[in-house]
Amino acid sequence: MKNKTVLPIRLRPKYIEKRNEIGHLEIDSIVGLRNERASIISIVDRFTRYLWLIKAEYKQEYYAANLIYKYIVDNNITVKSITTENRLEFNVLGITAKKLGVKLYKCDPYCSFQRGTNERTNALVRRFIPKDSSMKTISQIYLDDICFQINSMPRKMFNYKCAYDKENEYK
Repeated sequence: MKNKTVLPIRLRPKYIEKRNEIGHLEIDSIVGLRNERASIISIVDRFTRYLWLIKAEYKQEYYAANLIYKYIVDNNITVKSITTENRLEFNVLGITAKKLGVKLYKCDPYCSFQRGTNERTNALVRRFIPKDSSMKTISQIYLDDICFQINSMPRKMFNYKCAYDKENEYK
């Protein structure tokens, strides 16, 4: 198992569950209207709850993997592991994980609780983008604004500090 890049979630090490370090990411997609090609890819750090959103014009798997890789590299995001769901657009995300030199953990089907941080954060995003909204008209600038607002939100779990504060404490 040591050389494998894509692993089932049951093999994810227990230290990742403890949320003691930055860089363990959960990735998901937020979809809009049925049969619409555009979507939003959300990336959340398990430790700081820091959020990044990426506008995706298509749900094609190689497109999504390249988009995620480019975004992570361009934004200098620390990555130590990735946890994702079993969606078609994430089928080849193992290539991205291999390029980044990290393990990719795939959740079991219909077990969204295995990516609880990401699901909760997506619920916060839905305050700004309700279900059944068209994703075609949403711009990356608007997504960046949503990230700023959510990352600036004080959280009880962090003693009313925000994700920005938590990220800066770690550095």
